[in-house]
Amino acid sequence: MSLFREVGMHAGLGRTLSQIGTERFWKQLVLLLHQCLPFDNALAIFYPLDGLPQALEEYDAQPSSKPASMLVYLNGLYVLDPFFQACREGYASGVYRLEEVAPDHFRQSEYFLNYFHDNVLEDEVQLILQLPGAGTLSLSLGMQRRFSVEETGLMTTLAAWVLPLMQQHWQQSTQRVPAAQAMASQIRDALSHFGCGVLSDRELEVARLVLRGFSSKATAERLNISPDTVKVHRRHLYAKLDISSQPELFSLFIQSLGHDLENP
Repeated sequence: MSLFREVGMHAGLGRTLSQIGTERFWKQLVLLLHQCLPFDNALAIFYPLDGLPQALEEYDAQPSSKPASMLVYLNGLYVLDPFFQACREGYASGVYRLEEVAPDHFRQSEYFLNYFHDNVLEDEVQLILQLPGAGTLSLSLGMQRRFSVEETGLMTTLAAWVLPLMQQHWQQSTQRVPAAQAMASQIRDALSHFGCGVLSDRELEVARLVLRGFSSKATAERLNISPDTVKVHRRHLYAKLDISSQPELFSLFIQSLGHDLENP
């Protein structure tokens, strides 16, 4: 069996190499990786320096077809994604586990409970490739259970050749980011605008971190203030927005995304 598996791997690698620079590259790469390790879904995506992210390939081992969920992600919800934030903060190219990039209370956040867990599932590993001057390419692998130490170790080993393949594909691709420049002036960072005109600058900072899954303690450390001060700001921003809980804050954020789509 191991001989046939190895033959299949070489054949898959050959198909992937033959598709570098074409639309089918990402699908072949995902299928090849699926021969190497288990995962339940995958998403290849490009985050430009300006403009909306662009999904390059989606894969589901058991397709459930959730186009509306992907649409809301691409149109603004991605700003709560810890991997997007890692890309924007300049994490070096490499393999990252969810625990390495997510805030301390991410799994208790409304984003995780109401979006991530239903669409990305329980755990995620992501290959990040920084493209200086252009943005970031990422390949996300989602799983219904936690990835094991052995599986994440294997992913790190595979990255030694997967990341160079992604880089080569980018360099040869003739379909990069259509109309990204034209879109950039119309796109607004949903987190930057959420609550503007109602909340103070500090309350805005606290609201953004709460939405991303930071605890009061982690928020305090990030903003260099005390946890008690964070709680005061949180009470004030809830009062100003006429809400009383994190689920309501998340709901308001989702509503603001819909408003931004109607009024670009």
